[in-house]
Amino acid sequence: MYESFSSKKKEKKELSGFLKILHGFFIKTLIVAVIFLVSLIFVKKSDKNKEIIKKIVYKNSISFAKIYGIYKDYLGDVVPFKNIFKNNVKLASSDKISYEKIEKEGNGYTLTVSDDYALQSLKSGIVIETKKDDKYNNMIKIQDKNGLNITYGYLNDLNVKLYDYVEKGEILGRCSKKVYLIFEKKDEYLSYEKYL
Repeated sequence: MYESFSSKKKEKKELSGFLKILHGFFIKTLIVAVIFLVSLIFVKKSDKNKEIIKKIVYKNSISFAKIYGIYKDYLGDVVPFKNIFKNNVKLASSDKISYEKIEKEGNGYTLTVSDDYALQSLKSGIVIETKKDDKYNNMIKIQDKNGLNITYGYLNDLNVKLYDYVEKGEILGRCSKKVYLIFEKKDEYLSYEKYL
């Protein structure tokens, strides 16, 4: 009798947890729909409003990491069920990048590191670009919520993909003896001293 009572209590708790997740999902969807509809009404109201939106969206550089950060702070994760269906374990390191020497190269810097080095993210942000380069091998660009773009090069393999949100210290991939870094904000290349 005690076992059946505790199993019913457990089932109720599981159902309650699922209903909370479902309720949260519908509330988030409703908020996004309301914001979308208000934006459409604002644009349709007058040509002046349409020009304001065009100026904001097309002529300014929008920080997707900042928008995602605000959304995550107030509404939680974009996809509420993603952690249920897969093991979302992320390797992380609290260390800064340890390097033997650093040299200026092009718009960035080449750091000499140990062989088979696990490269971690210097800032939290969204992966906005991934590419394969003849010289720098795999390259990724991460944008933080303040609009700082950090490009990482000489990666042999990647642990992240395009549009992933990356936490500070998360392992991005592995490098062999070299790491290439570019720091840029508002189309201006920055020095490494502030970030390493």
